[in-house]
Amino acid sequence: MFVTYTLPVKVDSVDRADFLHRLITSVREQDFPYQKRSKKRMDWSSYDTAQCTEIADMLDLIRDLVDAADRRVKARKATGPPGPGRPPVEAADVAKVMLAQSYLGLSNRGAEGMLILLWRNLGIKKAFSYKTIERGYDKEAVNEILDEVMDLSNEPIEGKETTFSIDGSGTPTNIRQNYSDDRKRQNGKGKKAKDDTFPKGDRDYVYAVAVIGTRYKIFSSYQNTSEHNVSELAFVPQAVAETKALHPEMDMLCGDGYFANRNVCKTLQDHGVTPRLLPRRNATTKRKGVFSWTQMVMELMRDPQQWLSEYYKREASETGFSMLKLRNPGPLKKRLIPRRLTEDRLRGLIHNARRLCYLYYLEDVQTAPILKGSNS
Repeated sequence: MFVTYTLPVKVDSVDRADFLHRLITSVREQDFPYQKRSKKRMDWSSYDTAQCTEIADMLDLIRDLVDAADRRVKARKATGPPGPGRPPVEAADVAKVMLAQSYLGLSNRGAEGMLILLWRNLGIKKAFSYKTIERGYDKEAVNEILDEVMDLSNEPIEGKETTFSIDGSGTPTNIRQNYSDDRKRQNGKGKKAKDDTFPKGDRDYVYAVAVIGTRYKIFSSYQNTSEHNVSELAFVPQAVAETKALHPEMDMLCGDGYFANRNVCKTLQDHGVTPRLLPRRNATTKRKGVFSWTQMVMELMRDPQQWLSEYYKREASETGFSMLKLRNPGPLKKRLIPRRLTEDRLRGLIHNARRLCYLYYLEDVQTAPILKGSNS
């Protein structure tokens, strides 16, 4: 461990490289004398109130989110006269049931029973069977509404969230799977190089790469796939673009060593976002056409305490995935891959809705004005 972590004003490239390598090694081996942030105080009285009213608030918010999303989708499309035959079930009604189904952890048949009980709370126009719910998982019109729900769930915190965290994880399709164990096995000792692709276990996972705000813990981008032979890095450009579109004030992105390379820094640089990605032990300060990489590494060397206080905000993404797994301890139920992807995505949307319900009491985050005015 170092005695001091202050970079000398004048050093040659060899001394600088050695200093950088020792500094990164110290951080990775948890020897660095980091001064932890003070714990945030919790208003337990408001938290208790949020817990007591959660179910009622969630049903109301699901209804309002989907209604607002449906208005936006219909405003973009020219609607003609209805075709012959029995009119189809409204895609918005199916989306409401699917979100409530995910929230309550029900099967398709259980969701049909829930519909009989809660159709008024969800604003459903007419009842329908579990087969309609099942087909909704790969219906384009329903997925289009879910896209809008993701956008709407971020609007209440627009302008209030500037620092985000990115990470990847996997949702099992069998109860015996454990994503963390498979990742450790993939990058076990004796490997010549770290494998950046998603780990594959005995059964398939649904892999997800998500961006989440470090303050309010709301997902701004949630992408998933069933292909294990791709890397988390492949999803970075779209994830950053989606987050920047929802939060123009975004100015920093944190991530672990998987994302610490010049290509990711170039993507962030193009969007005007500062990277906080812990470099690997053999990293250098060479620019190689990416100024933000050199700037990030030099800032780490000049003021490690400040840099790490920003970098360690990446724990928000780990917290987000942990919350998903605690709320949904079981594996995905769907058999068809497109339906599995939608089922996994619904869990992310429900996380956002639950956070908004709690933030209303804990942070005075208002949702009603935005939802009622979402006619554009």
